[in-house]
Amino acid sequence: MGGHARPLSAARPLPIERGGRSLSEDEVASLLRDRVMVLIPAYNERPSVADVIARVPVTAGGVETVVVVVDDGSGDGTATAAGAAGAVVVRHPQRRGGGAALRTGYRLAAVAEATVVVTLDADGQHQPEEMERLVAPVLEGRAGLACGSRVLGNAEREGHARAVGIRLFSRLLSILLRRPVTDCSNSFRAMRGDLPGALDLRENQFHAAELLVEAVTRGTTVVEVPVTVRARAHGTTGKPPTLRYGAGFTKAIAAAWLRSVRRRSRRSDRTPLAVERAAPERPRG
Repeated sequence: MGGHARPLSAARPLPIERGGRSLSEDEVASLLRDRVMVLIPAYNERPSVADVIARVPVTAGGVETVVVVVDDGSGDGTATAAGAAGAVVVRHPQRRGGGAALRTGYRLAAVAEATVVVTLDADGQHQPEEMERLVAPVLEGRAGLACGSRVLGNAEREGHARAVGIRLFSRLLSILLRRPVTDCSNSFRAMRGDLPGALDLRENQFHAAELLVEAVTRGTTVVEVPVTVRARAHGTTGKPPTLRYGAGFTKAIAAAWLRSVRRRSRRSDRTPLAVERAAPERPRG
């Protein structure tokens, strides 16, 4: 994305529906403007997505919520179930990855001028009832991004390798970003509606760490909030095996960090010249 939000139609025409009826972008904008947009990327999550939607509170921080599900090429009727549960549904014709589904939602939020965007998974691991505590620091102006942390909160039935990986990668990010990070891979979070449009987001799978690196290195105030992560409500995770997952996560962090270093280097290279031109030497005597 990076810099300016584009309408969905500018990227690729995508069908947007609610209650079985097609919506124009103007109609979606009127639904989302000044609301909390609850963005749920979903791939083959028909057994759980309707329950997750039903548990989303009507308001968060006193602001009305609207649920948007981006169906990432599912083949099991996920979009139909989400629409029947009352969500706005955007469909990817084929699977592109959770990060791509989120970017589609972020563009829609920016175009519609949503006040806050909350992201959570469709598999029942995140608890919509805890949304209020994520939204509060953003609405109150204390943070631009509030990230859920299972380490500060609770996690249910997590494998040893995954728990160790979260600790190691969180420690790495804490060192790189020079701020404490306890849960680098949690995608339950809330942010200002205009924030994603200012970030350079590219990851299709390992997007949680990328967003954190981008936000912090661009000066966004980030806080972590205790949340609960439960076991999946059904099926198995789509994440790759442990070693491949670790390699992909490492690559995503490295890529986002190197982009931020190059960006900041270019900015610092320009700064002295700008200062010299703005403040020419005064004549002496």
